[in-house]
Amino acid sequence: MDDSHALSVFGEGGRGYIRPFMHAQDDQTLIVASLGKSFGASGGLIMFGSERQKSLMYRYGGPSNWSQSLNSAAIGAGLASLKIHQTEELYELQEKLQFNIQLFDKLIYTEQHGTQTAIRLINCGEAEKANELATRLSDIGFFTSAVFFPVVPKGKSAVRITLRADMSPTTIESFCAQLTQLTTASKTSTSLHSQSEAT
Repeated sequence: MDDSHALSVFGEGGRGYIRPFMHAQDDQTLIVASLGKSFGASGGLIMFGSERQKSLMYRYGGPSNWSQSLNSAAIGAGLASLKIHQTEELYELQEKLQFNIQLFDKLIYTEQHGTQTAIRLINCGEAEKANELATRLSDIGFFTSAVFFPVVPKGKSAVRITLRADMSPTTIESFCAQLTQLTTASKTSTSLHSQSEAT
């Protein structure tokens, strides 16, 4: 199971979404997660269900599982992140992120509305339209990314927005206003509605 977007964001000590719901893992379960997203470092991790799983991975996985050792900067970032995970600061950041997600959802309606994930997609339909919108947002100082097949199904190209705990309400409000203006001006087929329009 992939818990990459939940590690650090959810759970006591940032354990993620899946692990807190499992009393114990079994031999049929592996949980993988990225350390390059909310954890704030780089690399990844595997949560094994047993010593047997770990032993099999080390014995037979070899170079197909691990590309190279982490560099010094990645190790430093990982150690700094671990320190945050052991303090109340982690819970403050989790709360700030959820506040920002809710604020965004009040201003822009997406298919992800109401979920706790920090990812939102502005549907554009065609890859060209998603690229164009992402470029225009970049030109005015907002970094997003266009996603298209095979990341999303054909005909479902979108602009991917990642909300963060360190974003100010002013930044989110400004972004949503600019996004609305751009999509209205270009008259694209983006699926963009304000919360009031969606209810």
